[in-house]
Amino acid sequence: MTEKRIIRKLKKLASRINSKIESVRDEMDDLEIEFELLQQHIAKLEGQARQTTTSTDEVTVILEDDAEEDDIDLENTSAVGVPRKF
Repeated sequence: MTEKRIIRKLKKLASRINSKIESVRDEMDDLEIEFELLQQHIAKLEGQARQTTTSTDEVTVILEDDAEEDDIDLENTSAVGVPRKF
């Protein structure tokens, strides 16, 4: 192969790798946001849950219902309006 052809192929490969890196970065940013939301929900549920033990050593978890807060679709967290990190 000629030197120009090799350089052209390497530039094309570098361009493809760069586009893959950018898409992975975008996905990582989205995953970080979803992970933070998940941690917030876990902390919120832990804060609301009160555990009491009965005489037979059964654990009863009582969740307090907060009517003011919105329910979030955990299966589709992309529906939640969260600003992207840049």
